[in-house]
Amino acid sequence: MSDMKLRHLTGLVANTLTTAIARSDASGSHTNQSYARLAIQTIQVKLSAGAADLDIYWPDTSVSAPLMIIAHGFFRRRHNMSGWGLHLAKEGFVAVVPDLPTRSDHTRNGRFISDLRDYLCAIGSWRQRIDPSRVGLMGFSAGGLATLLSAADDPSLAIWVGLDPVDWNGIGTRVAPMVHSRAVVLTAKPSACNAQGNCRSIITALPHCEHYGIPGAVHVDAEWPTDWMAEVVCGRSMEERRREFRRRATAALLETLVRQPDTIDNNHKTHNNS
Repeated sequence: MSDMKLRHLTGLVANTLTTAIARSDASGSHTNQSYARLAIQTIQVKLSAGAADLDIYWPDTSVSAPLMIIAHGFFRRRHNMSGWGLHLAKEGFVAVVPDLPTRSDHTRNGRFISDLRDYLCAIGSWRQRIDPSRVGLMGFSAGGLATLLSAADDPSLAIWVGLDPVDWNGIGTRVAPMVHSRAVVLTAKPSACNAQGNCRSIITALPHCEHYGIPGAVHVDAEWPTDWMAEVVCGRSMEERRREFRRRATAALLETLVRQPDTIDNNHKTHNNS
């Protein structure tokens, strides 16, 4: 959810939300478990931009796989994007879902994601399972902004996917022209939770952007899983709308990171199907 909306909540509601998220994260955490032939590992990393726990979803493959780093939204935790982690691992990606180190320092969160990408691609034991030439970033809400900031810092990145991202003080719009990768932005209808759809300026500034508006979607349809408190604030989520976010994002990621390079159209045009 955006900073603007949550700053209007009372202290009681904010505390309730924090408690609900913490309980949900504890109940949904995974440590060295298997799920549908997947390996799920939880580790802690200490990087220059901060320390954080992260979940790594390993696909059932013996060859190196593309890496996806997936960032949660404002006031959320990695558990709220665990559905994306599981889904993308089933599709053949090494999916990494961290807790971002700060709630509202988006620039620092962006540096953390860049540090995390470098860390994962450099460690020997993981380097054998990750293809560093096939790396993508995806983020929801404020996590979309953090991953965008990281994408602007890496000319070798293959793709950035924004799940109803939000901008903050125009920092996303300012760095968007520096993003050289393919960019796919999936949006919900404007609301207080996505700062009235202020990612429109980011979409306009991106050099290679495909924008798809998901009909009737609310902000938390892009979060997977969401929870009842987020729905109280942002509106009830629906599986058919979440499925459309999933379909669009997965298709773009598979096309960019899994299919052979000669089958990919590199002249990505801007689509505004809103």
